[in-house]
Amino acid sequence: MGQICEIDILAPFEIWEIPFGNRTIKFFEPLIVQPKILPPEKSDNPTAGGEAPTCRSLLFVVFLLFSLFVAQVVRAELLPDEEVSPDFTVKVDEKEVFVNRARVSAYPENQVWPGYQRPFDQTELASFCYFDFDANKPVNIEIESKTKKIDQWVIRPLSKNIKPVIDGNKITFTLTQPCQLAIEVNDRHRALHIFANPAETNPLKESDENVIYFGPGTHKPGIIEVKDNQTVYIAGGAVVHTLLKVRNAKNVTIRGRGILDGSTFERSTGNIIQMQNSENISIEGVILRDPPAWTLTMFDSQNISIDNVKIIGLWRYNADGINIVTSNHVKVKNSFVRTFDDSIVLKGYKPIEAEQKNVHDIEVDNCVIWNDWGKAFEIGAETKTDEIYRCSFRNSDIIHFVHIALAISNGNRAHVHDIEYVDIRIEDPITDRYFLGAPESPEKLDPQRLAATWTPYLGRPIVIQVYEETFWSKDEKMGKVSNIRYKDIHYTSAHSPRILVVGHDTEHDISDVTFDNVTVNGKKILNVSGENIQVNDHVRNLTFK
Repeated sequence: MGQICEIDILAPFEIWEIPFGNRTIKFFEPLIVQPKILPPEKSDNPTAGGEAPTCRSLLFVVFLLFSLFVAQVVRAELLPDEEVSPDFTVKVDEKEVFVNRARVSAYPENQVWPGYQRPFDQTELASFCYFDFDANKPVNIEIESKTKKIDQWVIRPLSKNIKPVIDGNKITFTLTQPCQLAIEVNDRHRALHIFANPAETNPLKESDENVIYFGPGTHKPGIIEVKDNQTVYIAGGAVVHTLLKVRNAKNVTIRGRGILDGSTFERSTGNIIQMQNSENISIEGVILRDPPAWTLTMFDSQNISIDNVKIIGLWRYNADGINIVTSNHVKVKNSFVRTFDDSIVLKGYKPIEAEQKNVHDIEVDNCVIWNDWGKAFEIGAETKTDEIYRCSFRNSDIIHFVHIALAISNGNRAHVHDIEYVDIRIEDPITDRYFLGAPESPEKLDPQRLAATWTPYLGRPIVIQVYEETFWSKDEKMGKVSNIRYKDIHYTSAHSPRILVVGHDTEHDISDVTFDNVTVNGKKILNVSGENIQVNDHVRNLTFK
């Protein structure tokens, strides 16, 4: 017998404040849903309105097809409330899987928040599908392009070295291990994203204790407050329109193969997953689509695990991916992040007089990044904390980006030190139709800010900077950067912009930076006099190997 949830409306709205730059932003949450596990005997008693307030929606007809064969599992989801992509069909070992759609940015056109949401004509609909398979046996993938004749194709990350067979408008290839791919037909627009998951272990059931369960189908529970020791489970084939708040909580798990969708929520309501002052949180397997602003955030939290999470459908202003803010002991691995702002970001937001919580012991490993605006991996630009240290980015592919692939932007007081970037592959930047609107007149180009701030950074593989303050935050002191290591970083593109390393003055400088086998279009950087690197007088002890 399935568990039943009692829905508590805590207030007509709740006001939640969080520091953002020099301001405090108030989020007005119109509906907070706090599930409570009720005794099983109530499970057969619907409310007077007809529908029992269960964790699963019974409003929609659902059909989920499981294909079980040989030593592998492939799931094909049929979602009657989702619009199927008109651009592609996908078969996995001859079994058709459902191809979803997600709105994404079409071009790097942006502006300071103008008080209204981004126009649709700057966006487009991309496609994605997902399935599980047992890596003990390869699977065959067949893709049919239904709206584009295949003249050219790219399968990214390029490091996967996938060599497909092209037959008319069909692309076929074999996968031997779980991965996340982007298939581009003729150009990057209206791309197909494939999320090939490892076989799910121990999928949960409705009857499991302390589980908020969403089965296949469409659900609209409102905003959910997740409590200590609870698990939110989103089954494959489920689309849940919700925002999850994990505040002052411990031992929380969010997992499954389905979709958490933020498209029905306004900008002020927060993030798809939002952690604050929480610990021992695990997020695994889910897809996060179309957040109101930032997607997955943590503030003042620790011991966070993010594994095999897929973030897609980011097109609205300030649509960051994963924001790690004054938090520590965080691991992000095996994940895909496509954003219309910074993709994976480490930030500090503590005023100097507040109790300090530094950012440290952060690991990012085996991720695929598609960045439609901003930076792919960034430390900053808000660094209002004493220290940011022992952080690593490893074995990852940045398949598209706009401004900077690997950025350390120290605009506040932090000492940023002991940071490693190892085995990172960087592919093509996006620069066509680049536009940055003026704050006072957003529909017009802002030439001064464009020239001074953003245009010089288009397509740069690496930037380290210390500067006095940022557009987003101010601090009472300035910081510095030291002991940064880049090893096996390879940038391959038709563009050849310089690496930039710029300190502010002798006290707020950059020191002890190592470039070990760092290449730009196959050319290793061996000294500061080369055409691919630029430094100033406030940089000390650069080492090249």
